[in-house]
Amino acid sequence: MLASKFVALRGLVLFGCGWIARRHAAAARRIGVPLLVASRDLARARAFAREFGAADAFGAYEAAAHDPRANAAVVCTPHDRHCADTLLALGAGLHVLVEKPIAPTVEEADRMIAAAQSAGRVLMVAENFHFMPAFRHVHALVTAGAVGPLRAIHLVARGYHQHSGWRLVSRAAGGGVLIDAGIHYVHNLRWWGGEVRRLFALRPPQTVDLGGEDAVDLLAELPDGVVGFVSNSLGATGVPRVQWSSVTGADGTIFADNRGRFVLLRPRGRTRLRLFRRDSRGHEAMLRAFGEAVGSGRLPETDGASGRRDLAVVLAAYRSVAERRPVDLPC
Repeated sequence: MLASKFVALRGLVLFGCGWIARRHAAAARRIGVPLLVASRDLARARAFAREFGAADAFGAYEAAAHDPRANAAVVCTPHDRHCADTLLALGAGLHVLVEKPIAPTVEEADRMIAAAQSAGRVLMVAENFHFMPAFRHVHALVTAGAVGPLRAIHLVARGYHQHSGWRLVSRAAGGGVLIDAGIHYVHNLRWWGGEVRRLFALRPPQTVDLGGEDAVDLLAELPDGVVGFVSNSLGATGVPRVQWSSVTGADGTIFADNRGRFVLLRPRGRTRLRLFRRDSRGHEAMLRAFGEAVGSGRLPETDGASGRRDLAVVLAAYRSVAERRPVDLPC
């Protein structure tokens, strides 16, 4: 029997059957949340439903959203579909967990936030990094002052990967690597260090065939003079998938594996290593948080406003790249 905090998700509709939908479906199955699956390709939806034990499959999002068994949806469609598909789900009375980025533009994000408020429904952004046990541990260490006053935060993800499908179309993706995977690191930068006040971003020459940029480096000013740095690349030829983060304070440094497997704390005293094995990518914890928000009516930690702030940093970085100058963000 489901724990009370999961009962609120009595019928979760997946909009889309791509690779990220598979992660949501696997997490839902592990914690016992009933699934419905929708795709514009009915045969694909049926195959997906069989694989993950979903109760039903649909060849149209509208039909799935209005099914009486559904009360929530996970929007896993291309970025340029997030607004329309979220509004569809909200219009059908569903609570919505929308994949990051919340939308390609702040105008669309504002429409989604307003629609959720008007409908009295939860709008949560599927920022799984926020729910990864390793990254929550980093946040707890920072909050507890384990490394003293902060000085710098570095988040690096480098490797080589060729995308396909809609990510090759800049309009569909809303950009390149930064708005897609890179927004995870933007979120952690804000979460651990506070809101970005000013940034400067550059992109190197293109290596990978992608609709937008295949790499970006972002230097940010955070509160109290803390310096933030995000380097995200899919075009680093010959480099294995290397992903790491560090938080440096006056009294020590935290090192974190971006895949969520370990966190190393090196303060002035004894070095401490903590390993993480269960739900290391945070998808189960994220669905639990979504269910708790639906059941309680409280705003989730990664609500629409949080997703909008992540997006605003990404768009400011794109503006900085285009205009070749620093960009200030509103406080």
